[in-house]
Amino acid sequence: MAAGEGTYKALSAAYAKNPKDVATVFAIARKWSDRYDEAKAAEKYKEVISLDPQGKAGTYTQEYYKVTVSYTEFAEFSLATSALQMSQKPDLAPVKAFLAKYPQSKLVKQAYSRMSSYFGYSAPKEEAAKFFPEYAAKYPNDPMVLYSWLSRIVRDKEPLDKGAELAAKIEEMTDFNPSASINNLLAQFYSLKGDKAKAEEIYGKTFMENQLQSMGYGLVGYANYWIGQNANLDSAVEMAETALKLEPDNSYFISQAANAYLKTGKDDKALALYGPAFAGKNASDGSALYSYAAFWARQGKNLNDALAAAKKATELMPSAYYIWAALSLVHEKMKNFPEAIKAEEKAIELAPDQVKEAYKKQVEKLKAAAAEKK
Repeated sequence: MAAGEGTYKALSAAYAKNPKDVATVFAIARKWSDRYDEAKAAEKYKEVISLDPQGKAGTYTQEYYKVTVSYTEFAEFSLATSALQMSQKPDLAPVKAFLAKYPQSKLVKQAYSRMSSYFGYSAPKEEAAKFFPEYAAKYPNDPMVLYSWLSRIVRDKEPLDKGAELAAKIEEMTDFNPSASINNLLAQFYSLKGDKAKAEEIYGKTFMENQLQSMGYGLVGYANYWIGQNANLDSAVEMAETALKLEPDNSYFISQAANAYLKTGKDDKALALYGPAFAGKNASDGSALYSYAAFWARQGKNLNDALAAAKKATELMPSAYYIWAALSLVHEKMKNFPEAIKAEEKAIELAPDQVKEAYKKQVEKLKAAAAEKK
């Protein structure tokens, strides 16, 4: 913009020099569309179609839709669908003509989506009842298409049998990753049916707690990825901190935020968050102490407190083989190989068969390190 490239002023100057350049005319149309002046945008889209009726002058990539089509095809799409936004009773003939002319267009789904806004809110029930089965038949595996249909049913408060069928399909499709907005609608439907228990199950306190936790794990995953790439570090730390705000008592989030601090040279903040005070607060929680000791052992820092935590964890959970392995790791990092060997051998004694071999190899490694030290 500062360089004067692609601005309305620059495009107008280019148009004055060559009013038959399709790319320039199309770019001006997009400018007017971005300014919500659909009348002026339509005027330029019509010029595009007149200049290049066969759609051979170039292509346009719509980033939001993630589609690339010719200038002409997008111009026709825009003209056809603009009427859907400008009237409570729009003329559907243009969009139907577009669908007939471009049945394989990458914009077909967007055209149906635009129509669904009208049929979902303004159209008479009888018209909506004809449109939505057609829409769903074209995109049966898209939960948002079924969502738009169910929204209309909730608005009309009928037909409930069809709504129950759609709700069950939507729930099945989104079970792996529930959406707050989708479950909100499902709860509205089940409440409409009088099934308060189902509404609570699908959109109650437990659902939102799970949403928060899922978001937290997503934020931590993001932080760990970028820390591993040694890039976007400020953002990584910020996201780890945000996860902690969602669940301030989540030990895993605490440890991962501490890891983000350590990887960005903020050792003091890491220790303040996940140091001796944390271990003291969790002195009776063997699992928390184990995770704490293993974390600092891997870092090679705060080892005295990690050792105390690991020892306490073995007292609280003496049959947990992995805690003895963590104690061994702390001793190893402190170069106390005899104690490391002793703890690892205890881990072997308690461990299931599938991990014994790995622990035995660790003992041999520790013995070699002890001999080298001597």
